[in-house]
Amino acid sequence: MTNKLTKLTANEAGHVPVLLKEVIQYLDPQSGEDFIDATFGEGGHAKEVLKLIEPKGRLLGIDLDFESGPKLDSGSANLKASEPLSWSGIELRSGNFADIANIASRSDLDEVDGVLFDFGFRSFHIDVSGRGFSYAKDEPLDMRYSTETSLTALEVLNSWPENELERIFTEYGEERDSRKIAKAIVESRKDKKILTTGELLMVVDSVVRGYKVKTYSRIFQALRIAVNNELENIKQSLEGAWSILKPNGRIVAISFHSLEDRIVKNFFNDKKQSGVGEVLTKKPIIADEDELKENTRSRSAKLRAIKKIK
Repeated sequence: MTNKLTKLTANEAGHVPVLLKEVIQYLDPQSGEDFIDATFGEGGHAKEVLKLIEPKGRLLGIDLDFESGPKLDSGSANLKASEPLSWSGIELRSGNFADIANIASRSDLDEVDGVLFDFGFRSFHIDVSGRGFSYAKDEPLDMRYSTETSLTALEVLNSWPENELERIFTEYGEERDSRKIAKAIVESRKDKKILTTGELLMVVDSVVRGYKVKTYSRIFQALRIAVNNELENIKQSLEGAWSILKPNGRIVAISFHSLEDRIVKNFFNDKKQSGVGEVLTKKPIIADEDELKENTRSRSAKLRAIKKIK
């Protein structure tokens, strides 16, 4: 393992991979081994892994939406899982990481030495996409990571029954005012559809008093999770990754909120208790002070790792 990782800054890369040195430490890539970056993004982690497995090792990058990733060949935003591309020596396939085993099989990677998951959504979705991911911008209520999928936040807010809205705000947002907010949404949409993030905030403001930013954040998180089926996809992706992991292979997963981290923790503990996995992180690894100064996104990041015994 190299001691000289590329030092990236926000100005140089636009996106700074979180917990980079810790990812390399726990994945422990060696020359000639095969890896999957299941949440490729802009390729920050993947580039460092590739340096350590070259020249014979292979690295597959999977992403749901390459429009928000690195500069690729023309047409890459519409890349299908059956149409691989190459970027800086890394093979790329578009698809949902919940289908990781099938996607890997299409690249003749039926067994791999390690898999990386970074469950955070990228700055592209907030800053550029215009899909309503941020309560700080007045944008259409979309919240899809990929426009290939059909369900939008607009549909959730304007057609789901009140009890379902309350459920997702409670389960996915851990919002204490879920009932009041769900009721206000249903009442508001009787007169006019809720079309934008700004209109949604007005509804929340009508029933929530005091400091509201945390409420906004929890409601938007809940909608994003529901639209993209995030938690179920994480569960399926971990199982899929385990199914193609070689003995002594490793999974490293970076979570950004308690719901994600709980799924990862429980999955790893189940494998440990079954005698087939060794958890490498007794508690989640978090960013050190140096990284926190350089990359505020790392503040909520938690890394867990596991090695497959058999």
